[in-house]
Amino acid sequence: MMKIIRPLIILVCLSIIPAQGPASPPYQASESTAPIAALKQLSIPVELEEKIARVSEVGKMIYLLDKVAALATDSLLEHVSDPKNTGVAGYLPFREGTEDGKPKDSYLVSFFTSDIPPRIAYEVRVAADTPPAFKAYDPPKEAVPGFQLFVRARQLAITEIPELVQPINPLVIPAEAYGEKGILVYLLAGSNKPNVAIFGKHYRVLVSMDGSRIKYMKPLSKGIIEASTLGPNGEKPRALGISHLVTDYPLETHVFNSLLTGLPVYVITSRGVWCVDGDKIRFIVDKPPDEWDR
Repeated sequence: MMKIIRPLIILVCLSIIPAQGPASPPYQASESTAPIAALKQLSIPVELEEKIARVSEVGKMIYLLDKVAALATDSLLEHVSDPKNTGVAGYLPFREGTEDGKPKDSYLVSFFTSDIPPRIAYEVRVAADTPPAFKAYDPPKEAVPGFQLFVRARQLAITEIPELVQPINPLVIPAEAYGEKGILVYLLAGSNKPNVAIFGKHYRVLVSMDGSRIKYMKPLSKGIIEASTLGPNGEKPRALGISHLVTDYPLETHVFNSLLTGLPVYVITSRGVWCVDGDKIRFIVDKPPDEWDR
């Protein structure tokens, strides 16, 4: 049975606060939340500066890749009613680049087959201010070795999930983005329910450069965490709040959720409280909750 963890709610039921009324902090003040009231910005601890910078950049990266993958999937379904019936086994989105390595403002999402090695059946190019461009290959075209490598890493990571109880949206990025060597696979949990922010259980998986073995598989939360993004009467919250136990600083999935919902996410850790607003991360309380009254 799927066990859904309800996060430790410090910011009042995940900050389900009506948007009406005068500007005010995204929580209801109480004795336990008093240290947050000032919302002052503190200096990020020196030893965390590099990690926070990477979290911000990677969070934005996976948000963009997830978004273009969703747009491309919608385009695919407009043209192909049952992609699985045509042999499609998955997809990979990548940002396009010029011949000299400069990034373009467009993304290519390739839908690959279950063949070994995989072949590409459909491609969708996604760019700003233009409809997605769909292209089919019949028969599916051969994939270049680099693409085959990323598919191998993606599929290997999926097979190692301890228990698959949520829909999974896989993304692949170069591990250099996180200061590591290899291929980084994100297994982002999803939900079929509307108006839900999914804070877990996401995984970050580091795969060897040749795509043959997993170097580590790190869950980014302690369990399955789903948070409603609407109040009991349909109110839109000003922010979301969550306790986080895996690290003492926010992770890229908090950035991802803030960008996805358009809401700030207040992350309570053993270090204190952080405000993740899009890809901007602020440190606002330098004490854990059990020390707030001291």
